[in-house]
Amino acid sequence: MLATLIARDIRRAIGGGAWLPVIFFLLVATIVPFAVGPDGQLLGRIGSGAMWIAALTAALLPLERLVDPDRADGVLDQLVVRGISGEEIALAKMVAHWLTFGPLLLIAAFPASALLGLGSEGLGRTLLTLAIGTPALAALAVAVASLTAGLRG
Repeated sequence: MLATLIARDIRRAIGGGAWLPVIFFLLVATIVPFAVGPDGQLLGRIGSGAMWIAALTAALLPLERLVDPDRADGVLDQLVVRGISGEEIALAKMVAHWLTFGPLLLIAAFPASALLGLGSEGLGRTLLTLAIGTPALAALAVAVASLTAGLRG
């Protein structure tokens, strides 16, 4: 049942703009050099941090589409009635959210690193930390979406 929930959320995310977080990530990587200036050494030092800030904001971008549609339609209630725990539902949503933005973000890190002047060593470290840390960003996004579901806009 967990795989079915994950597949459902992935299908819904792909149809609803899964590319938006990646596009946002690349836009931030494009704008940072304009804000900082053309100093290559400075860009190389702050590039990894800028990519992390872009990854955090990109992970939080689809918040309103993670939990609220299922809450409003009664899907969450039906899943609980069928005996699926809230933890399993949250885990399925976290995995689906990461699968729709994490791998694409790791691929987008290559052009972002070129824009930010990261060397191959800096890119390797950043890719490793993003691969380890983006599941936590997905968990944070689902937690925030769960807490804010049902609030008026």
